[in-house]
Amino acid sequence: MDSLVVNGLGKCYILERESEGKGSRSFLKWLRSPLGGGDSESNTREFWALKDVSFRVEPGTILGVIGPNGAGKTTLLKILARVIMPTTGRVVGVGRVVSLLELGAGFDPDLPARDNILMNAAILGVSRHEAQRQIPEILEFAEVEQFINSPLRHYSSGMYLRLAFSVAIHMNPQILLADEILAVGDIAFQERCQQKVAEMGKAGLTVLFVSHDMDAILRTCNRVMWLHQGEIRRLGDPEDVVDEYQNAIWSQADIATSERGRRSNRLAEILSVRLVSASGKDIGGAPASEDVYVKIRFRTTKINLTVKCALDLSTKAQIIFRASDDTPRPLEEQGDYEALVRIPKNLLAELSYSVTVSCIFKRQNEDKEHPLVVYNALAFLAYATFVPDASPTARRLEKVGVLAPRLEWIVRKEEPVARV
Repeated sequence: MDSLVVNGLGKCYILERESEGKGSRSFLKWLRSPLGGGDSESNTREFWALKDVSFRVEPGTILGVIGPNGAGKTTLLKILARVIMPTTGRVVGVGRVVSLLELGAGFDPDLPARDNILMNAAILGVSRHEAQRQIPEILEFAEVEQFINSPLRHYSSGMYLRLAFSVAIHMNPQILLADEILAVGDIAFQERCQQKVAEMGKAGLTVLFVSHDMDAILRTCNRVMWLHQGEIRRLGDPEDVVDEYQNAIWSQADIATSERGRRSNRLAEILSVRLVSASGKDIGGAPASEDVYVKIRFRTTKINLTVKCALDLSTKAQIIFRASDDTPRPLEEQGDYEALVRIPKNLLAELSYSVTVSCIFKRQNEDKEHPLVVYNALAFLAYATFVPDASPTARRLEKVGVLAPRLEWIVRKEEPVARV
C-alpha cells in the first residue's frame, strides 16, 4: 500500500502586475537610466506554482525533490504538510506526517527544550509517557543536553536546527517532509541527519527531501523527482534524474526565460545563481561565522564584452542593502563565466534572506547597456552556532535586527574636563 498518493495537484496565486512592474523598474533604474513606458496589460495575472502534479510514494522511499528556484518544491511540501491548501487535486497520506519546513517552527522560545518536546509530541498525537521516554535520546542526538533547562530564545539557530530535527525524527513519523533546512548546520551534523533518515527509510519511513545539494540527494535518496515550473519533468532513479537535471541546468536548454526578470539577451544569458562556501561547495544555508559567496554563472554569445554585476539582499520583503561592482570586467572571449561576490562573516543575522541579481553587459567601446535581472534568484537561511561564553542577554541581542555585524568597540578613559 502506498504511503502517499498525490493526484492532479495544483496551486494558483493571483499576482499584481503593477506592483511587480514598479519593483522591476525601480531595480533597473538604480542600475541604469529609467526604462519608461506604460503598462497596458491587466493589473493581475495567474501564477501556477504547481500544475497537475501526480505521483505515488511507497513506504520506505526517500524521495528527493530537485529543481531550480521557483520550481514549486517548497509549495509542494507546504501542501503536503497542510500549511496551505491546493487549488486543484487531492492528497492521501497514511500515518503520522511530520514536517521540517522552517527553523524552529512549532517551538515556543520562552519554554525550555523539555517543555517544547512535550508540546510538539502532544500536537503530533504522541502520548506524554512516550515523549518523556524519548527525551534523553532527543537531547543527545541534538547535542543540547546541558541546555535542557534554558529557554529556546537563548539557543543559536544551529541549536534550534539540531533540536527541531531530533524532535521530528524521534516522534515515530510515517512521512517526513524536509525542506532545505537539512542542508544547513555543520557537515558532521548533516551526515548524521542523512544517516538517520537512511536508517529509518529501511524501517519503512517515507521521506520527501528538498535540496539543491545534489551530493546529499544522491547519498540519501532512492528516488528523485525533478520539478520545473510547477510540473514534474522526470521521476525515477537518482543518478539518472540528477544527471539529466544537471545537464539541463548547465546547457540552459530549459531555463532560458523566467517568470520574473530577464535571464537572456542577444549578448549573454544567466545560467544559475548559487550560494557556495569558501571552498566552492554548494550550500543551502550560510554559517553566520564564515564567509559565503553568491556565485552567478553566465554565458556570453559575443566577443569583446564587459560586465558589471550587482545584487540585492532582502529579508521579510525589505531590501537590506544593494551591492554592485563598479568596475567593468572584460570578457574577451565567448563562453561560460562565473562572478563571485563575498558576503563576509559576522554580518548576517539568524534569518532567511533572498537575493536578486543582475548583470549589465556592454560591447567594448559602446555605450548601450544590455541588462539581465533575476528576481529572487536565491533564498537561504543564515544560522549561527552556540558561543559557550555568550550570556543569555547576548544571545537575545543577537536575534534582534535584520543584520548582526560584529563591530569593533573601544572603551577608554577620558581626561577630566576643567570646569570654568
